[in-house]
Amino acid sequence: MGETWIGVTGFYATDNPHPGLAVVRALRQADPSWRILALTWDRFSTGAYAEGLIDAHALIPYPAAGPRPLLKRLESVVATHPLDVVIPTVDAELPHWGVLRTALRRLGVGTCLPTMAALRAREKRHLPALGRRTAMAVPDTLVLSSEVAVAKAAGTRKYPQIVKGTLVDSTVVHTAEDFRVASWQLAEQWGYPVLAQPLIAGEEYDVAGVARRGELLEVAVMKKLAVTNKGTAWAGVTVEEPHFVALLRRLVAALRWDGGIEAEFIAAADGSVYCFEINPRLPSWIALACEAGANLPAALVRLALGEEVEPAVAQPGRLLARALVEHTFAGNPLAELTGCSARRNLLSSAIASAVTPMAGRTGTVAITGLNAADNPSAGLTVARCLRALSPAPRLVGLTHEVLATGAYVDRVWDEVRLLPFPSREDGGYPEALIAQCREAGVDCLLPTIDIEVPIVTWLADRLAAAGVATLVPPAAALAAAAKPRLPAIVARGFRVPRTRLIANWAELETAIHELPRPFVLKGPVADAKPVRTAEEAHVVGRRLVASWGYPLLAQEWIAGDEYGVAAVADRTHRVVGTVVVHKEIRSANGNTWGGSTVVDRTLEKLAATFAEALDWIGPFELEVIRHPRRGPFVIEANPRFPAWVYLSAGAGANLPWAAVRLARGERVSALRPRPGTFYVRQAWDATASVERMGALSVEGRVDGHVI
Repeated sequence: MGETWIGVTGFYATDNPHPGLAVVRALRQADPSWRILALTWDRFSTGAYAEGLIDAHALIPYPAAGPRPLLKRLESVVATHPLDVVIPTVDAELPHWGVLRTALRRLGVGTCLPTMAALRAREKRHLPALGRRTAMAVPDTLVLSSEVAVAKAAGTRKYPQIVKGTLVDSTVVHTAEDFRVASWQLAEQWGYPVLAQPLIAGEEYDVAGVARRGELLEVAVMKKLAVTNKGTAWAGVTVEEPHFVALLRRLVAALRWDGGIEAEFIAAADGSVYCFEINPRLPSWIALACEAGANLPAALVRLALGEEVEPAVAQPGRLLARALVEHTFAGNPLAELTGCSARRNLLSSAIASAVTPMAGRTGTVAITGLNAADNPSAGLTVARCLRALSPAPRLVGLTHEVLATGAYVDRVWDEVRLLPFPSREDGGYPEALIAQCREAGVDCLLPTIDIEVPIVTWLADRLAAAGVATLVPPAAALAAAAKPRLPAIVARGFRVPRTRLIANWAELETAIHELPRPFVLKGPVADAKPVRTAEEAHVVGRRLVASWGYPLLAQEWIAGDEYGVAAVADRTHRVVGTVVVHKEIRSANGNTWGGSTVVDRTLEKLAATFAEALDWIGPFELEVIRHPRRGPFVIEANPRFPAWVYLSAGAGANLPWAAVRLARGERVSALRPRPGTFYVRQAWDATASVERMGALSVEGRVDGHVI
């Protein structure tokens, strides 16, 4: 019997990940002989760079193109490459695959897909009718088909509400103005209708299953423990909840469902259970179900091949902690992906090694910032840079969040320790930090969170007395680089966008009228959002003030290519290494998920001038936009490594290791990164026993080995 080739779609593995990468992971566990063909829309799908998991790649049209171009492309692929089964994983494309079911069968491609009638019946706008049909509670749902309908509804709703796009995405809103802006933003991206539901307080559960002709065969129930601001689960645990399994069984029977499905429920405080969404495919957390003993993607393949599938239920107690993995390549390997044919082995021939021969002693390094969620801190990626050393130092992760997902990634940490929330005041953070470093035998500390760096600067002498070396900027340099004061560096020769400091609501109104739109609103510590209308500025401003307080910053929008400049300065303010990334893949929030190193003397000089002008010591990042005519603008300066700094190790200029050596008083020669090294970040579901979370919470430390 020949190889079985399985095509999988949906490889945007960013802050709101598609399920494709998780499906591939489960298929690899089911049968290592199965071969995976990644059917990707473009060369920016970060999950398609999963070296070791994907055997071949082919381009397919975006869903907006419709079913005919998709069929034409598949005919070209099948003419030159084997394809036995396809598992589509993105809501927008499911109707196209359903339309093509008969044509695919003629091509010899098996599928297990719901009927078009079933697909329509579970759409968000039809969910109330399905709820009545199945005697299942559904939140009161308002379908808004136009901007006029949104404006009319905004003044009549009882808040808070959750506004949803017709396909994906949602936003919680608290005022009529917020309602209008969120609806407009969702409609701009996904079209009308948008939907509005009351926000129901309670615990959220996701139930994933695989069904055949209305019979539920395999199922997994996950309780959400942490979600992003879009409602995407970033941490969860498998649970034994027969009631939710029974509800999904009722749904698939009513729909005569075939294939993968996910139903999302809220268990309210009064005991009521509401179904608020049904997704016509496997969810992005499906690797967790596989680890818990229910390999739903494998069941789909076997059904598509006409084989029997034994019923299975995921076992309780397996923890999901969505974190990140990173890859570096000697150039973008998918740049060769053109035309209509599939290409094999694009990834394995282009890997850029991050392994660095050790220079200096190993010792024990503590790293903070283990939150590796949709807007990740740099702790996990800094640790990976140091883990790439041969031999590597001992690594201690320090976190103030039990659910910091970077704490649950295997083969990174030697141990993880829990700290109070960073503060100079009550809470015990300074004493706990010194005590934990002393107990763990730490000789060097690398803080990676903005709010921690000033505290570590303040504690530097006490840490040194405890035998813990640091490399942090002086307080004056930190103050000069802070967002509210950054515009002052113009006097030192830097170009900065026109910026207005906003200390109250009246000053925001002034900025709205004076600055050309769009402009960017920023919090004093983190977060930045472009705004295009006065109403949008009001909504974004309120959200930023609620999170960070005043002052806000209103900054001129600069069009151009975006760059990140990461560097390390020694105690004489000399930059020993600079890595410049051209940002090529970014999330909706503007975070860097992929890019290439470039040799740019202008930006390298910018970093050197910054360190000298501010008397900087230690790591920093400059965020730069190069306007095509006006040149580079510094839009932000961060007093720590960026979350993309693993690229420095892959490019042969390991900046975190340089920082450790400088902190210890060692001399570091100038680092020269390899140009053209390509970096990509992927959302990756780490799994662990739920007991690990309990041990970290109760005992305050856990071993680095994750089981």
